[in-house]
Amino acid sequence: MNAASALDITTMEISRTTPDTMPPDYPLPEILDSLVELTAQRERKTLEISLLTTLRELMPNCTVALYNCRWIDGHPWWRIQLDHPDQEPLPNQPWTLPNRKILRILQQQDERQPVYQTETGLCVPLYQINQVVAVLMVTPNHDTDIDHTLLLALARIHENFLNLLHASDSDTLTGLNNRRKFDSQLYTLVASQHAELPRLPFLALLDIDHFKRVNDNYGHIIGDEVLLMLAQRMQQFFGEEDGLYRYGGEEFAILFRAVSAEKAQAILEGFCERISNQPFPQVGQVTVSIGFTRLDQSFVPSQVIDRADKALYHSKTNGRNQVNQFEALQQQGFVNEVAVASGDIDLF
Repeated sequence: MNAASALDITTMEISRTTPDTMPPDYPLPEILDSLVELTAQRERKTLEISLLTTLRELMPNCTVALYNCRWIDGHPWWRIQLDHPDQEPLPNQPWTLPNRKILRILQQQDERQPVYQTETGLCVPLYQINQVVAVLMVTPNHDTDIDHTLLLALARIHENFLNLLHASDSDTLTGLNNRRKFDSQLYTLVASQHAELPRLPFLALLDIDHFKRVNDNYGHIIGDEVLLMLAQRMQQFFGEEDGLYRYGGEEFAILFRAVSAEKAQAILEGFCERISNQPFPQVGQVTVSIGFTRLDQSFVPSQVIDRADKALYHSKTNGRNQVNQFEALQQQGFVNEVAVASGDIDLF
């Protein structure tokens, strides 16, 4: 979906909440201001906060909560993401199985509806590529009437922009974040480092060993299946807070945290071992080489990438199917730092 089509859809949604259909309690300028704020967001978390804030302002007599959905082996799990607009998304909330009613909604077992009635209020599913990725739960206080038209208009606008963000940030083959998203998040992470954080940030670059042989021997369709399966195994192995990216071709990037460099090494070696021990259909054994480095405020993003890339190169030229850290290789004299000239502000 391009920006023009999203604008058309947004215009259609606004037209459904014209002054003729809108309750007198909702001044049009306030709603337009809320829409401007909602559609100005370019990150999912801020988009969610903006949506919840808007609904709370326009429906002060209702309790509104946002739940995110996660699909594992075809089964939906959910957890509360936001239940108050003034707070950050709730960290490390447990994923739970929804009750039977919500489960039927998420799996679209009943006739699809824009809004569903629950025991406590209303449930509004939000879709991405025809799959429920989030749910708005609206509970009226006492005998408050909920304006379905306004609720659905805001939900659909949020959904449209969520899909735009997904299309802009995701790799079309693997579903992982793409290079554009990687550049943005690496820059943000490097710029916001705090030494007192208990878990240190790391960047790892991962490359599939002898991937050209896969394409040459089995064809590009099988090669694409290997890329897709590797991406799925990355999602299964690494945590939800870890950033997973298709960096380009058969190369992937991981932004993650660990309590120490030794723990980071162990995590990556565990993934390396798991890949080599799980045969890929039609291809058999596939191995990966990994290089990683710690993120540091004293380095610009291009330096961080260069350090991880040098560690990756060492892994690939010294046997493959292994993990190496730049800092450890530097101490051993295997790699050297490349200085960035003064005034060089090109980050990528």
